[in-house]
Formats: sequence, C-alpha cells, structure tokens
Amino acid sequence: MIVRDLQPMSVVEDEGFQAFVKALDPRYKLPSRKKMTETHLVNMFDECKDKVRATLQNAPSVVLTTDMWTSMSTEAYLTVTCHVIENWQTKDFVLETSIFHGQHTADNISSELKRITDEWGLTDKVMAVVTDNGANMVAAVHKAGWRHYPCFAHTLNLVVKDSLKAVPEVVQILGKCSTIVSFFHHSTKATEKLRAVQQQMKIAEHKLIQSVETRWNSVFYMLDRLHEQHEVVTTVLCLLGRSELCINVGELSIITQTVDALRPFEEVTREVSSEKYVSVSKVIPLVSLLQRACKHQGSSVATQLAQQCQRRFAGIETNHSLAASTFLDARFKYLGFQDKNNAEGMKKRLSSELKEVYQTVESTPTPTPSSALHTSSSASAPSSQSPALAPDSAATKVGLWADFDTQVASSQHHRLATTDVIIEMRRYSEEKLIPRDKDPLVWWQEHHQTFPGLSKLAVKYLGIVATSVPAERMFSKAGEVVSKKRNRLKGKTVNMLLFLNKNL
Repeated sequence: MIVRDLQPMSVVEDEGFQAFVKALDPRYKLPSRKKMTETHLVNMFDECKDKVRATLQNAPSVVLTTDMWTSMSTEAYLTVTCHVIENWQTKDFVLETSIFHGQHTADNISSELKRITDEWGLTDKVMAVVTDNGANMVAAVHKAGWRHYPCFAHTLNLVVKDSLKAVPEVVQILGKCSTIVSFFHHSTKATEKLRAVQQQMKIAEHKLIQSVETRWNSVFYMLDRLHEQHEVVTTVLCLLGRSELCINVGELSIITQTVDALRPFEEVTREVSSEKYVSVSKVIPLVSLLQRACKHQGSSVATQLAQQCQRRFAGIETNHSLAASTFLDARFKYLGFQDKNNAEGMKKRLSSELKEVYQTVESTPTPTPSSALHTSSSASAPSSQSPALAPDSAATKVGLWADFDTQVASSQHHRLATTDVIIEMRRYSEEKLIPRDKDPLVWWQEHHQTFPGLSKLAVKYLGIVATSVPAERMFSKAGEVVSKKRNRLKGKTVNMLLFLNKNL
C-alpha cells in the first residue's frame, strides 16, 4: 500500500489505520514506521533491483529517458528511465531518482547520468537518450558519448508556441481570452451565473480552462472551450456589466481558425503522450501528416505552423535511426516517407547493416564433431540455412568431388553475405502492411524466423522511444511522495519509493 498507492510511512502509526487492521486481525502487530523505512522497504528495494538488473544484463542495447524536476521542498531531482525490448515485449524501468546537487550544467548532468549507468552496468549499452530540448540536457548526453533524440512531444509544443507568438492578432486574442477565464475563476458570482445560464440554455456545464505555460496544448483547450461556450460566456458578461470582455465576431473567427489549426497537433501530442510506449517509428509519418494538415488550411496560424514544422523537422527523413525505425514498422514501411529518395538511402544503409548481421552469424563457431555427438539425431540432418554441405566431411576434402565441393562452399558463403540480404529485404518490402492499430512487435514476434536478420535490427531501432514522457510521468508520482505530509523525506527514501512503485 505504501509503495503501490504511495501512502505515507506514517500510515502504520495512524489511529484509524491501526483500528482498521485490528478489526481485520487482532493478532497482527503492525511494524513501526522506522521498521518499515529501514528494513522492509530496503529489503523490497534490493530484491526488486536484482530482478531489474537481471533483465537489463541480457539486453543487447537500452534506451534512456531523463529529465529534472524540483520538489515542493525546493530540492532538485534527476529521474532516469530505461527501455528495452525483451521477447518482443516492451519493458520500461525507473533506474534512479537522485537528488541533484550543484548547478544544472551539462558537465554535472553528464557525470550524474554516467554514474547511474555505470552502477547498472549499462554505459556501453546505451543506444540513445531521449530528453527535452534544453541545451544543458542535450549537451550532457553528447558529453557522455551517447546519441541524443529530442522529445517529440516537447518539440511539437515548441512548434505551437513559436507559431502563436508569430501572429500578433492571435497573441492579442490569447491575452483577452486569458483575462476572461481569470474573471470567471476569481468570481464566485460569475461562476454561479455561468452555470445557471448553461442550464437555462441547455448547454454542457463545462468549466472554462486557463492556459498554463508549462502544460502542453493548454492554449488549445482554453480556446476550444471558449469557442464552445461563446454564447453562454457572452450572455453572462453582459448580465454582469463586463461587456468589454465579450469576444466580437472578428475575434471569434480568428479563434475558430486557430482551434482548427491546432487540433491536429493536440491529437498527435495526446497520442504520443497517452500511450504506454511509442516508438520513434511514428515520428516521420506523424510529421508528414501534420504538414499536410497545415497546407490544407489557409489561416495565418496554419501557415506559421507549417513553417515551424519545416524548421524543427528539417531533414528528419535523412536521420537513419528514425528512417530505419519507420521502415521496420510493419504499419508504415515506405509509405511513411514523403521523399522516396530518402527511403532508398535508408534502405541501402540498412542493407549494409543487415549484411554485417549475416557475417556475424557466419563467423560464429560451429559445433565440433565431438560435441555434435551429444546432439539429437534430428540435429545432424542437413539444414537449408546451414553452410554445411554433407555429413561426411571427409568426402569433401579429397577425391573426385573435391573441386566441386570447394566451389559449392564458396558460393554458399557468398550467398549468405550478399544474396540473402537482398532476398530478405525484398521479401519484407513485399509483405502487406498491417493495420495501424496493431502492434508491430507482435508482427515481428510472429515473423522473426522468416526474417532472421531484419528482426535483430527491428529490436534495435523499434526500441527507441519517441518522447521523454516516461520520465516526466514520474514527476506527478514524485509530487505524491514528496507532499506536505512528507516534505522531509530523504532522497534515498524517495528513490526507493518511486523505484518500487514503477518496477514492482
């Protein structure tokens, strides 16, 4: 209960809870708060940590997300989450939530990240790190020697903010709308009147929404709600003698255009933020869809959104990891690309990687004849995928067939290194796309034997997450942990509680 529901440790000393436990079982003696903190919590943490470590040790590569937050006791924390694909299922863990001392410089952040990954033995396995667009976070990842990916949701938020600021009339209307919402939020009389008029006009009794700088899409929600409640809000303002706050026809038209332009961005942000796991395979197709949506609208906001998308996502299809991820997602493949030349460039590079996979398999030592004696009789049968030619190896060394057997072995080696790459890429490209609501990892689980080389690359590229939302979700959890009743918790205890809450 303390871990899963984030109840305070002191709950075991609360009279009401003690009475409740006593009613359930009078013989049970609750442990003390000290016992819970210093013994039971530590034991659970150590046991859970061992299980997580065992899983991560078997992972060929991992992806991290990280972000920083400040508790209500004004202590800075750094949270790091880890993401892997195991048995074609995504698994994510919280590695650590540590108190961050000193200035938030790139060097300090990089050192802390390396300390955490060194402790987990993951430093050399980190394929990518996803963070927001903060210059210090980006520089910290690069200093650690890892590849950085900007949070897709955060980048979309910057696109929207920059676009709205570039249209003066929209900036003016946003200020007026914010004033209207503040008026209703700070006046009980206005709020009651709003509810009464809503009931009288049989309009949904929705409250007005105030935009908040740190909340994604909050501007959209504010404008959309005012647009919905325009008639009611205008009526109430006139009744209360605040007609100067009323939105006129011209302003309402701009609000309508702005809401229509922002709606696709809200939809995409909500999609990538609400799902438990979002691969970067969605980034290229979603950017393409957003750009198309902006072109279909003629408003000044839509034009700015299109320009900001072009600026923020320029060359996105030439990013090999993003492109390879899109191609290896059986929902998209080539259809995710706007420029087919970018798709072909990705295909050539991916073919080279696939060739290296095949060469690695070829270079793996095969069992010696003595060890083969211990295998089953069925294992000695010739395999269509094995470079072995015949069970009687002596016949391939001397005699009439010696030259022929040598040629066969050479051609087989050449096939494994080159021809099979072409065949596997072509066969995968010809496979039908799966429905968009299906999980591409389930498809790979069912087809990994059919595409043995590409399946290894699918694990690598589809394992990259699109956003740093997993790390940011811990902030809300952290707010429940470091609350008014627990604002003196030690950093070590905060780390254990958040670790267990996520990983148990």
